[in-house]
Amino acid sequence: MDQGIAAVLAAGVAAIVTLTGAVIAYQAGRRQVRDQGAIEHAHWLRGQREQAYLSFLASCERAAAAGRSRRNLVDEIEAASADGGTPPEEVQSSARTAAYQFSEAVDQILEPLNRIKMLGPEVVIDEAEYTLETVRQFEDSMSPPGRGDPYNAEGDLRVQRAQFAAVARQVLMHPQENITVMVSPDAFPT
Repeated sequence: MDQGIAAVLAAGVAAIVTLTGAVIAYQAGRRQVRDQGAIEHAHWLRGQREQAYLSFLASCERAAAAGRSRRNLVDEIEAASADGGTPPEEVQSSARTAAYQFSEAVDQILEPLNRIKMLGPEVVIDEAEYTLETVRQFEDSMSPPGRGDPYNAEGDLRVQRAQFAAVARQVLMHPQENITVMVSPDAFPT
């Protein structure tokens, strides 16, 4: 009888060890699948963010180029007016076209900005919105009545685009960290 009890106890212990091993293996498998899914999602999100950030920067550069074109034509008109003459009609027409193209280029920044708002993180969203505001200030600097200095506004835009790029780079390089980037304007060439 002692052998019978020992055999039953051994079978019971073996069953418990087998079940425990199966539960542990099941949980480890679930965790591995969950972790792999999280890694794949983080990789996908990083790729989407990179595309959105690059698209935003390209849109800002197109707007800045359109603004420079408009600024050059405005300078040409002002120079002709300062000499007491009337600027040629083709220059005035080109300036109106350049103003329209600049406005369109500024509006085209909204699509990549909306992608950034969806993909985040908040620190990049804030920098992107401030960059758009700086582009609009550049645009406003050439519009009467409160006309500002378009050269300073363009310089401010150049610094802000570099600030956005620095924040975006930090987020892409360290996606799991809370990013707070402080960049001195002296760090960027003007």
